[in-house]
Amino acid sequence: MKIEWIIFFTGVGVAIASVVVWLVARRQTPPAPDPVNLGLIRTESAPAPPGSVSPGMVNALLDGEVVPRDLFLTMIDLAVRGYLTLTSPDESAELDDWALKRTDKPGRGLRDFEATLLAAPKTGDDADTAVLAALVDDVDGACAKALGELRGAVARAGWFTISAGAKRRVPWGVIGGVVMLIGLAGAAVALVAGFRAHPWFGLAGAAMMIASALLLVSLTRLRPAITAIGDQTRGEVQRYRTWLTGLQPHDIEPEHATEIFASNLAPALAFGQGTEFARVFDTAATRHHNWGKTLDIDTAWLQAEASDLVERVELLNKFVSDGATLASQAGFDEAGN
Repeated sequence: MKIEWIIFFTGVGVAIASVVVWLVARRQTPPAPDPVNLGLIRTESAPAPPGSVSPGMVNALLDGEVVPRDLFLTMIDLAVRGYLTLTSPDESAELDDWALKRTDKPGRGLRDFEATLLAAPKTGDDADTAVLAALVDDVDGACAKALGELRGAVARAGWFTISAGAKRRVPWGVIGGVVMLIGLAGAAVALVAGFRAHPWFGLAGAAMMIASALLLVSLTRLRPAITAIGDQTRGEVQRYRTWLTGLQPHDIEPEHATEIFASNLAPALAFGQGTEFARVFDTAATRHHNWGKTLDIDTAWLQAEASDLVERVELLNKFVSDGATLASQAGFDEAGN
């Protein structure tokens, strides 16, 4: 059989298989849920995220996957709640100089992945301190275990018909890339063979393989199918996020300022709204100062030279970014899967 026909029939087979796989995956993935109807009446009290959703689980609920970044958000949440003290590195220091110190607060009532992070081996200069890079570099240690437990917590929540981490187990991008390369090679072979015969059947087969590759790559954007309870919980989180976005300086009552800041900071960071959230409190503090009053926010759990809240929250964003960078360098997520 001529090479052009081999390429053609291979392309037909790959195309049929790819379409079948794509259709099956699409049937398991529902359309995006309708926007949540927030109503016309603003609630009197500030809403809060559902108790079943920790800041480290927000990404899984909204985007359908658990990633190492969620662990570092969890560490910040634990610090805000009084279980850890975070110490930022000097400006000239390396990523690995972030220090996490365990406080004396008992770890009762924590989720399993939170307890695992608190129980991580201490790698710093004293018995209660761990260094961020050392925690992440140990891809078989506490962080890897906590990531697996976090995925388990998301699975037990019943938000999706499959685990939020499961879709990452099929590397559709890699498979699609391999098929693309085979298709391009087939096109080149068909063109070379075309100098002696007609290359059109070979080119047609190569084109089908390239189209199949694009179809397979598109599967990387699919989310796990959400359940009714998952859709309801996502709606509650979106409602809470809308309230958080609309928070204004005049909404901050001095006697509750620290409580409001502490209870909403980690979710704001998870939503990517941390800086805007902190700016609301800085503005409120400035206004109170102009009125001859004080509005103090206790952030003793973050040891850093930054003074205002925006600078301190930007440091926390850097903590999450540094952690994600270290995890990527260590191949941490691949090991966690």
